[in-house]
Amino acid sequence: MTSIRRRGDTDAPDCSRQTARRALLERATVREVLMGAQDNITNVLAVVLGVTIGAGRADLVALAGTAAAVAEAISMGGVLYTSTRAERDLDARDALAGSPAPGGSRLGPGGAAVVTGLAALAGGMVPLAPFAVLPVGPAMVASLAISILALFALGSATATITRRTWWRDGLRLVAIGGTAALAAALVGSVLRVD
Repeated sequence: MTSIRRRGDTDAPDCSRQTARRALLERATVREVLMGAQDNITNVLAVVLGVTIGAGRADLVALAGTAAAVAEAISMGGVLYTSTRAERDLDARDALAGSPAPGGSRLGPGGAAVVTGLAALAGGMVPLAPFAVLPVGPAMVASLAISILALFALGSATATITRRTWWRDGLRLVAIGGTAALAAALVGSVLRVD
């Protein structure tokens, strides 16, 4: 009887176990990492830009709240879109490879909360970091630049897991984050407090 070898198949049991562990890790964390990191990079960047452009003072909660609300609406729609699409792509990839039932290897609620929370915390630090070491103007520019790079890297990394086009998925996250940041910058400009 002839057996069909799939990509990743090997005669060595250790490689098979490593492949299974990696597949479980990819499936179990891709949604949570996307939701946490993408959402907070986008939201914190948007708030930072809105407050910096609008007032240059971090104590203006009303302005920050408005900018965050606008960015959150756009961001969450994008986050749900990209995370659902990544899950669908993983399920399709696994179905083609003859893997176990799609959707079967997800984190439990506690694990999902921890992974999402840590990813959100790490993502939220990305746009804030320049403000710890630079004056407000240059920090805003640096924040925008490193946030765009982080979003592109996150999209590209997700594409390597889902086996999609890395640059297209990177640009998709940049477009979503850029739209939210632009909306918050516009709110800051319109509601400018001098």
